[in-house]
Amino acid sequence: KPQPEKPVNWDYFLAGLPDEIAGLVRGYLRCQQRNWPAEAQWQLTGGSLSTLTRFLRWAADYTDLKTAADLTPDLWYTYLDERLAAGMKAVTVNKELHALQSWLRYLAEMETPVCERLLRVERLPTGPNLPKDVPIEQLRRLAAEIEVDANSERAGVRRCGVMDRAWWRLMLHSGLRVGEVRRLRQVDVDLDGQRLRIVQSKGLKDRVVFLSAAAVEAIEAYLPLRGPVLDGTLFVYRHRPLTVTYCAERLRTYAARCGVRVRPHQLRHSCATLLLNAGAPLLTVQAILGHKNLDTTLTYARLYDGTVAADYYRAMADVEQRLQLAPTSEPPLMTTGQMVALVDGLSQGTLNERQRELVHTLRSG
Repeated sequence: KPQPEKPVNWDYFLAGLPDEIAGLVRGYLRCQQRNWPAEAQWQLTGGSLSTLTRFLRWAADYTDLKTAADLTPDLWYTYLDERLAAGMKAVTVNKELHALQSWLRYLAEMETPVCERLLRVERLPTGPNLPKDVPIEQLRRLAAEIEVDANSERAGVRRCGVMDRAWWRLMLHSGLRVGEVRRLRQVDVDLDGQRLRIVQSKGLKDRVVFLSAAAVEAIEAYLPLRGPVLDGTLFVYRHRPLTVTYCAERLRTYAARCGVRVRPHQLRHSCATLLLNAGAPLLTVQAILGHKNLDTTLTYARLYDGTVAADYYRAMADVEQRLQLAPTSEPPLMTTGQMVALVDGLSQGTLNERQRELVHTLRSG
């Protein structure tokens, strides 16, 4: 039976706000909901309400707040000082400021008077966001634990293991989000063409994602165990689509067995990092992940030290030859620095295309 939808607790989030401001918040959230998938409406609405109204509720208690024009930079800075004194991090208050300014811009477009100076308030400086990819050794251990369940003698455990292996490889090899895995339909998967279609993902955007041979193999092994379902959803548990927390809970179980900590979205970071270090162009990685801005892709991926070192020594060898600083005799196959980078890449399993060609040359004598 279909589960009843959870109602959003509007009264809690809008408590103490003037009726005019409460109505403007409701109108803004209704506008935002048009850009959200249907199954994520409750979660995203609650999160946006919590972030936006925290400052508004404080302002209503602190001063005589009547209209949106009463929100000024001085009021924000007073609130900011209190939040920082309470131990809040800059990232947290920056999210609140971003939500507040987005709401004010919406009001300005609707010709509602607002304080223009508050729109020019800058966020607090923060350090660079490091991508939270999973080390390769931990990925190997997690994959081994999934294989244990996929080859279990118990039918129920084996079915879950085979299904977990399929969505695990989709996230790690193709960079799918958890929501995209949950909404994936069987008709959108083209195993012969090794591609699948992501429909109405984040920002209601569609894209085509390519499948690795290992991902195709895992899906083909899962389909005979899929069983009857009410709709065309690809991944089902007990004849129903996966819940919001299914992937996270299963991944937490596998991680606990091998002593690591990992979240599902980190597999998407790992996909971007592995592709980039394997020599994939940045624009290609951007298209696979479905990012609108290239800067977003850069925050998802990082270059391994071995990759950076190999590229540096290769480029520096060209620079030395152009400056005629290198000896005129035949250059050696590898410099000391390139050898160090190659050994580092071999140990981590992160060889790029040039390093793989070098290994092939060495093996051929």
